[in-house]
Amino acid sequence: MNIIGVNILVAVCVALVSYLMGSIPTGVVIGKVFFHKDLREYGSKNSGGTNAGRVFGKKVGILVIILDMLKTVIPFYTTWALVTYVPALRDNMVWENGYNAAPLYYWGSALFAAVGHCWSIFLKFKGGKAVSCFMGVNVLTSWIEFTLCGFTYLGVAKKSRLISLSSLVGAVVGTLVAWVVALIAVLVPWNPHILTWLITIPEAPFLGLEFAIVNTIVSAILIFRHRSNIERIRNGTESENPFARKK
Repeated sequence: MNIIGVNILVAVCVALVSYLMGSIPTGVVIGKVFFHKDLREYGSKNSGGTNAGRVFGKKVGILVIILDMLKTVIPFYTTWALVTYVPALRDNMVWENGYNAAPLYYWGSALFAAVGHCWSIFLKFKGGKAVSCFMGVNVLTSWIEFTLCGFTYLGVAKKSRLISLSSLVGAVVGTLVAWVVALIAVLVPWNPHILTWLITIPEAPFLGLEFAIVNTIVSAILIFRHRSNIERIRNGTESENPFARKK
């Protein structure tokens, strides 16, 4: 198979597998298996971790958030390992113009997982609001994103007690950080692998333009999915953080 055929096959497999993994409705599954309730019929009617915490308790909400983050990061790291260390794939990742397409595929896998989470095939193309996916794309891949985006998220959540507002601000900050890192990586002959969790591995995920573009798209999806929350924030009627201590 020629290089074009290999790349088409890789793209289709990455998109399909990542979307299906992202589509797994962890909150709905946990609710039905352990509580005999459909999460989508309670609270905000959303299938994500915040509503799970509101309906089933903080521990269950945190568990759902972690599992939803893993739905994004597992296909990401799996794709990264395959296109980086499997010779049959790695050797076909460098296109004729010299472009190394490997980052396109592993960052693309995170994007398709996020799409699956928000428009799950198992929930008639409905789903979460991309917060856990955005966290998975960032805090589980880069310690610089974990630090800056994470502290922003926690700071806003503590101050406002609004999980939706902290998610929105955290997404904007995370995207800005991604673009700063990506532009430095492009303009300066330097591989920012030391900013990833795989700091000792030179072949670590590349934080380049693909990283920033996927961040931007997932962030845009997150903001789009929070339209009703934004309206409630403006009106002062948004629900408080279900994970925060009561006043």
